[in-house]
Amino acid sequence: MAKKVLIVDDDPLIRLGLEKLIAKEGYAPICVGTGKAALSKIEEEADISLVLLDVKLPDSYDGLSLLEIIKKSRPEITVIMISGQTEIRGAVEAMKLGALDYLEKPIDFDRLKSVLANVAALWHDESSAKVDDSPFAALQCKSKKMRQAIDLMRRLAVKSDITILITGESGTGKNFLCQKLHEMSPRRDYPYVQIGCANIPEHLIESELFGYEKGAFTDAKNSKKGLVEIAEGGTILLDELGEMPYAFQAKILRLLEEKCFRRIGALQDTYTDVRILAATNKDLHQLVQEKKFRLDLYYRLNTATIELPPLRERFEDIPQLVNTFLKHFAKKYDSPVKSMTEDAMLTLQQYAWPGNVRQLKNLIEKLVVLSEQDKIGNDEICANLLIQQQANRELPSVSPLSPAAPAAPGVGETVALDAYEGLSLEAMERKHIKTALKLSGGNQRKAAKLLCISRDTLRYRLKKLNIEE
Repeated sequence: MAKKVLIVDDDPLIRLGLEKLIAKEGYAPICVGTGKAALSKIEEEADISLVLLDVKLPDSYDGLSLLEIIKKSRPEITVIMISGQTEIRGAVEAMKLGALDYLEKPIDFDRLKSVLANVAALWHDESSAKVDDSPFAALQCKSKKMRQAIDLMRRLAVKSDITILITGESGTGKNFLCQKLHEMSPRRDYPYVQIGCANIPEHLIESELFGYEKGAFTDAKNSKKGLVEIAEGGTILLDELGEMPYAFQAKILRLLEEKCFRRIGALQDTYTDVRILAATNKDLHQLVQEKKFRLDLYYRLNTATIELPPLRERFEDIPQLVNTFLKHFAKKYDSPVKSMTEDAMLTLQQYAWPGNVRQLKNLIEKLVVLSEQDKIGNDEICANLLIQQQANRELPSVSPLSPAAPAAPGVGETVALDAYEGLSLEAMERKHIKTALKLSGGNQRKAAKLLCISRDTLRYRLKKLNIEE
């Protein structure tokens, strides 16, 4: 039996064209011109599988409000939005609310056929309970905020021309997700170029991104392609966008709007087909207020924004992340896969993680390399977290390794200052060294690695603090 497709558009010519194509593709089309009529059909027809929904409708129910109603009452229905060129922002907002995709007017029927094929494949996957082997399979998580972010990225990935801004604290996984987004996009077979805006000196950024012609300056003995040209057909990630020099931002805006740039020394523009992703841990709105970031570029980038939550707001994902990292590093270093004791995992979930997922990943790598036990215990976790905190000059947010120490705080909490009143730096250092020696079984080389110091430095500290070897 043919699946029913509801077409909601106030233009009778568009409805007629869509109706003919939908029927030709083997579906049963139903056409209405208002939001109110669409709601009635959805209530009457229990087996509607797909809705082609115009963003702008003539009655009180516009496309976005109708989408919300559909997703709340009939979440199993797939929704594809239809939008004019001036309504792209609304279409992106619709994808955040649960729309699978959107089509721009005038509708490209070949594009619509491709979308219908993707929808049919999705229905087939759901009915056959196919295992997700996409690039996003490694991003399974339990936290609602992260699921929403990944789901939106999954849907935006197929829209290969939309510029996406990814925000979040350092270490939340912005670069990793951008890489996976590229792998899932139609541009996957073309280059993926990551550009660290903070790593390129201001006087070199234009030549690095756009290239130069022979003789453009003293040392330009040959023409050179820039990173934008190298990425032709693929994806560019502008990492740490908030660090981009203000004077250069106008040229990035032109690249986004006109799809062209000019090599240094060139007389003509070069047109390019690349997708731009941007990532930042800065508050761009605040930078605009401080006149450090262009307002027009901010508006241009803000069409589709995805914010990644810090690890302290998704503690329920920590066990899965830990197990993933344990397997990864066991394979990398050709060592047996280790596991965590229950109290060790609890400590990891109670820690505030100022360095986010990156800090957790680095910790697990260190433990896989240095731990000699099959199960990593709470003592090892606490010792390494305390060492990291001392290096970062931060207050501990888990209990130190002492029977008299206060209990570990709840998620996101930090221990009060008075809990450590009277604890001198020398006493803390002595405790860390003793803990490292205990964990390493008295092996000074391993203890020095745990403490991130040289073996000679460890010997000097042992002598100075009168610690028996």
